[in-house]
Amino acid sequence: MSKKKAAIFVLIVILILSLVSTFLNKPANSHPPEIKGGILDLNHWSFEENGMVNLEGEWQFYFNQFLTHEDFARGSFIQPVMIEIPSTKKSMAESKPFAQNEYYGTLRLIVKLPDHTSTYGLKTDIVLTSYQLYIDGNLFGEVGKVGKNRESSRPFYNTLTSYFNPENNEVELIYHTSDFWVRDHAIAAPKIGLAQQISRDQQVGLGRDLFLFGMLLIMGIYHVGLYFMRPKDRAPLYFAIFCLLFSLRMLFVGERFLPSRFDLDFFLYGRIAYLCVFIGFSALCGFLYHTMDGLFPKWFLQAGIVSGVISGFIMVWIPYTMADKLLMVYAAAGFGLMGYAFVRLAAGVLKKFPFAQTVLLGFAILGITFVNDFIYQITLANTPSIIPLGVTVFIFTQAYTLSARFSSAFAEAERLSAENESMMQELKQMNSNLEALVKERTSDLQKALEEMEDMSTTDYLTKLPNRRMALAKIERMIVERKSFCVGLADIDYFKEINDRFGHLMGDEILIRIAELLSHAVGNSGCVSRWGGEEFLILLEIGQLQAAFDKAEAVRTLVADYWHADIERNITITIGLCQFQEDMSVNTLIARADQCLYQGKATGRNKCVVDDFALPQAR
Repeated sequence: MSKKKAAIFVLIVILILSLVSTFLNKPANSHPPEIKGGILDLNHWSFEENGMVNLEGEWQFYFNQFLTHEDFARGSFIQPVMIEIPSTKKSMAESKPFAQNEYYGTLRLIVKLPDHTSTYGLKTDIVLTSYQLYIDGNLFGEVGKVGKNRESSRPFYNTLTSYFNPENNEVELIYHTSDFWVRDHAIAAPKIGLAQQISRDQQVGLGRDLFLFGMLLIMGIYHVGLYFMRPKDRAPLYFAIFCLLFSLRMLFVGERFLPSRFDLDFFLYGRIAYLCVFIGFSALCGFLYHTMDGLFPKWFLQAGIVSGVISGFIMVWIPYTMADKLLMVYAAAGFGLMGYAFVRLAAGVLKKFPFAQTVLLGFAILGITFVNDFIYQITLANTPSIIPLGVTVFIFTQAYTLSARFSSAFAEAERLSAENESMMQELKQMNSNLEALVKERTSDLQKALEEMEDMSTTDYLTKLPNRRMALAKIERMIVERKSFCVGLADIDYFKEINDRFGHLMGDEILIRIAELLSHAVGNSGCVSRWGGEEFLILLEIGQLQAAFDKAEAVRTLVADYWHADIERNITITIGLCQFQEDMSVNTLIARADQCLYQGKATGRNKCVVDDFALPQAR
């Protein structure tokens, strides 16, 4: 082996090791306690030293019942079924007390946390096909739409990241979940950790996905250009198809960049994810056939393309509940072709076939990650989603192979004819353009990451600070020992407006009310989007009477606003509470919320204060 090839091989090995440490980062340094009987005792667990915990083990499941925190507090006589998380078709079939595969239910776990007070995070992925998360009885988000039948439920796969401050050292996790569409019984183990750990894990995952998307997209476009420059060589074309399809897939899997930002049809993006794999594998077969010219027989290319096209066509038309069965059939053919390709590449290495070593290295790692993720898809039991690692290594090794092939071809042409010097210059120019394009894309990715950071603290519709930002502001004021009041404002009869005039009009009204509230509050505080039609008003006013007067002024300004499109005034009800030193943030907001509901119950369009010193305001 020449010094040049040895150096390249060492660089590739270093790249692989660095990617392994990045993608397979396991934060825990020791094994956490096991979940037994629906209880996980982490009293002696150090999140700072040992990292986050995957909530794997025995969870309580109450089939075909939606139970609440209050139900369990009163004492339920219903005996739960203990199920193992992560859950698969096989494990669930051994647990559920009936034969049908369509059901809903309540998934419950009690977690005992360490003694010190911290802000915790919980990252949830798949819990059947839809779920609502309750922490200590408080709703922390919903993925899809949970229902008691097919008509009232809506499937969706997305990650849900939640942050909470437990009032004591024990927290109750409840998932209301249902599966009336896919019926695959899949439940992935949620992950709990300190807020900064969960946030960092999400940001790293999102950064990884966007980095791979950008890299694959650039590689795909670049090799499309290479193919058009030299159409006789189809290897870059198949390589470009592989890159572009998997770049698209990166936006649907992992941190689910597109599903989390757009209301995509569940079956649409599910089928796209499958199609990217089916057609992408066909492109992989084409790449191997044309790159290792003469090493693979013609039937290998034909079998790869036919299996991918047929499976893709069937995937478009069959019910989505049969996707797993189709995947099993396709996997048999696909792994058979991969095994054959591995044998042929190994034979090529022994015969010293050009570039066989590099292609075998990348293909072997890609194949291992494919097998791993296929096993995870079926069992949810091993290391999840390491295909990005395999794809990254494969892309770098095969990009090197293609570049080396082009370089050899140009060098040979230069030796035979002086005219080919222009072709070498053109290749150098293309490499220079690629560096500029990579730099530009890297800059775009950096801007995208900055925008994502901004999106994590800003409400996408009203552009107001979101709940997370509002809570951080309140915590900061408490630390700085400032006097302030918190008001929860809710638009009156907003559901009626939505039902009558549509959600687009409702969104327009939310934006306008946000502008009015921000203008009315002015320099006296700030306004945040709390959720739905609720806004949190933080008044940096120490005197409760002055805060009440300001809140009344805000309410009056909104009540005077006439919306021409719906031909009526829009009013709000405000619940106001003054912060006291012995109050927690949850108590402060809960008391403001109680005043809000009192105002709703006594006529709306009023400001209710949580203080008996102002009888006129009650």
